[in-house]
Amino acid sequence: MVLSGDPREVNEEEKLWGFIAWVIPLIGGIVALVLRPNYRYACYWGYLSISFFIVIVGAGLINVVFSIIPFIGWILSALVNLGLLIIWIIGILRSLEKTWWKPPIIYDIARVLNPKIEEYSSGQAGVLA
Repeated sequence: MVLSGDPREVNEEEKLWGFIAWVIPLIGGIVALVLRPNYRYACYWGYLSISFFIVIVGAGLINVVFSIIPFIGWILSALVNLGLLIIWIIGILRSLEKTWWKPPIIYDIARVLNPKIEEYSSGQAGVLA
């Protein structure tokens, strides 16, 4: 799902920081939030990045359970990892397109981390302090 934020409002430097935030889950998100707290787009993707890392950890725990089951569990574990890779690649493309992407579970976790995340994409936040 994609938000309808105007991509023309995002300059190239914000796009770069949004990309950095997503391409390195957790660390990239924290770096973007700390170094560019006034960039709405970078903060948005920073929170998504941290949320994606939480999903990766959860999937890792699920993979541990799957790995106990011979053959079928290994296949399921591989499918979970493939799904995470696909989501990561889609996120890279969306961040470079200046898109306010709302991946289902990841965006819900980001809203828990920062309830004001919707303001980033709607333009209501203005210049963040």
